[in-house]
Formats: sequence, C-alpha cells, structure tokens
Amino acid sequence: MGNEVMERLSVITAIHNGLPMNRLYWKALSNNTQSPFDLIIIDNHSTDGSEKFFEGLATETKNSKNQVIHIRNEFNQSYPESQIQGMGFAQSGILCFFNNDIWMPKNWDVPFVQKLNENPLLILSASGQEAQPTQQRSNELKRKWKHILFLSNIWQKVLGKDEESRLWKALEWMYGSLDNFVPPTLSTAESMNGIKGDSVVCHRDVIRTLGDLWDPEIEAADWHLYLKAASLNERNPAFPLPQVLLTTYIHHFGRYSAKQKYEPYRKSVRFRKIEEVWGAEVMKRLWWGTYLP
Repeated sequence: MGNEVMERLSVITAIHNGLPMNRLYWKALSNNTQSPFDLIIIDNHSTDGSEKFFEGLATETKNSKNQVIHIRNEFNQSYPESQIQGMGFAQSGILCFFNNDIWMPKNWDVPFVQKLNENPLLILSASGQEAQPTQQRSNELKRKWKHILFLSNIWQKVLGKDEESRLWKALEWMYGSLDNFVPPTLSTAESMNGIKGDSVVCHRDVIRTLGDLWDPEIEAADWHLYLKAASLNERNPAFPLPQVLLTTYIHHFGRYSAKQKYEPYRKSVRFRKIEEVWGAEVMKRLWWGTYLP
C-alpha cells in the first residue's frame, strides 16, 4: 500500500435529522474508506436521535484511526455556512465535503488521493446519477432510482421493515451486490469536466489560488464553486477545471432525501441566486452541463 493512500482525510458533513440515513452513511464511510479520516459532523439542531448517535461515535472513536468530531448547533443553517464552520475543525490537507445522503463503494478514496497528489489544485467529485458523460445516461439512472424508491416503499410496508433496511434494499436493487460493486457509468474516459455537489474533494492548497471555497450568501454552493474555478481557468488555463472521476461512483439518495422535512434556516444573510451572481451568459459559457451530449 502506497503512502499516498494513507494521507489523512478531513470529511465535513452537515446533518439535520435523518437518523436512518446517518447510520447508513457512517457504515459505508467507515467500512469502505482506505485512508484514515476525521469525520466532522456539523449537527444543525437534529432532534431525532442523530445527535446521540454521533455523540456516541465521537466518544467511541476518540484518538482512533477513523475519528468522529461532533459539533452541535442549536439552529439549522445552510450548506455553505456548515462547510465553512466545519473547515475550522479540519486538520488534514485533503478536504472532503460530503452530504450525509450518499453511499460510497469500497476504496472510493484511493483515486481521489492519487489525483490530488498529482495536482493539488484539482477540485474533484465522484460520478453518480446526476453526473454522467451524457444527459441520456444520467436520465436513465435517475428514472431507475425513482422506480426503485417506489418499489422499496411498498416492500417496507408489506414486510414491516425499518427505514434503514429499506435504504439498503433500494441500493441492492439499484446496483446488485454492493460487495462486488460495478460502477454503472458507461465510459472509457477516466474523468470529465464537472462537479457533483454531494461529494466534493480538494486539497487545502487550492484555497491559496482560488480563495474561499464557499460563500455563505449562495445556497447553490457547488455551482458557484465550479463557476469560480472555471472563471479562473478561463483567465489562467494552468488552473484546472473541476473534474468528475468517472472511475469512481458515489450514489446520491437525492430524490429520497429531498422529500424529508427540514427546520427553516436561521438566515443571518440574504441568499443570492446563482444567476444574480454570475449572469446568464457567463453561466452558459462556463457551466459544464450546458455541453453534455
């Protein structure tokens, strides 16, 4: 095993309830990550047992190879605010900004670490239903996931299963054996231009060139980050465009988690729309999704 794979990761994840999803996320992250990591949980006023779950893990994993750091807020806040807060606790060079509603396969981290060792200015994401080489393939995977969510809901009610069991069953129906997972991305390419907001990985060094990664006034945080990097690339091609690694696939429960109920944000600032910040013409020119076949 090369030393480059053993570099410690700082994984920053914001949560607000969703205990079944949080339990699945922890199981996948802890079982399938080869590199040692700190999981920094920004707990935005969870009230469903998620806070006790991560508090327990923080005590259990203290000073372990894989350590949980649980930061509790007495209010709900936006994604970019949470990531900024989490970075204050991050000690590692490699930063992973992950949603809690994802599943990652075994050794997902290996190609990320290798790529960042080659070029620490890269901003990387995994492929997934929303990030495919063609819009057609993306639509196919999203339709399949929608159908499976419907069927898994029936399966759960008929058999009286709990919510976490339903989530695992839906994953198995979507991809088959998770132990022998085969990415459903149809491409011979290693990567493509793009970003996937549920899994953004970069080296801390990128901040020196790009500046702040997250703007607390912009909720469309992944779009803004990509456009910021693409704008710099346009002026200085030596700075790389953000890349989606097509060889690594991370499932996003998106459609499922979008139906969950959330406490309103404590808004300390007025959120600006991404179109307001960049303008339609600039977005059309720079945004990778515009050019998907």
